[in-house]
Amino acid sequence: MVFSLASMPCYLIVALCNNKCKACLPPPCTPLQFFEMVIRFLAEGAASGLNVIAVYVTEILRVTGFDATLKLPHFTPEGVTAVAQWGLVALIGYWLLSICLRLLIGVIKQVFWIIKTVLGLWFFGLIVTDKQASADTTAVRLAGLVLVCVFLTLLTSSSEKSFVVEDRLRRLEGRVNAVESKKKE
Repeated sequence: MVFSLASMPCYLIVALCNNKCKACLPPPCTPLQFFEMVIRFLAEGAASGLNVIAVYVTEILRVTGFDATLKLPHFTPEGVTAVAQWGLVALIGYWLLSICLRLLIGVIKQVFWIIKTVLGLWFFGLIVTDKQASADTTAVRLAGLVLVCVFLTLLTSSSEKSFVVEDRLRRLEGRVNAVESKKKE
């Protein structure tokens, strides 16, 4: 029977048989079995540590005058594993939700930009093609349209761009400081 090096850490068990030391190598485990074994080991250790902490906290509360009772074992490996799994599910759900919301917000921003542009061009066409308005009235209307477009752009622009610029500026300042310190040496 041939064993790979990947399966060796999983099943190398040394047994004493007939006063001789020999290595007993069961069939190699799959990566899933190895992962489950590692999780079980970590969960047992975490549960044990949490039980110790719970005993210390209970003892501190008892000494300070609070009536605290602890039923042992308070934390079980299965409970620790369940909490870790639900925490992982919550983390992955948060990650997926944040990606979906970012995509949705990006699409909404693009749609609003298109609507703003189409309305701006439509109003520009209405202002310019109004034959009853004088040149001064048309100029004032166009100035108002430009101001409205500028304000809408300022209101809808994200502040992320300013953070990107600030981050680049910090990096450049760090590089300048590094170059200056190399010059001094």
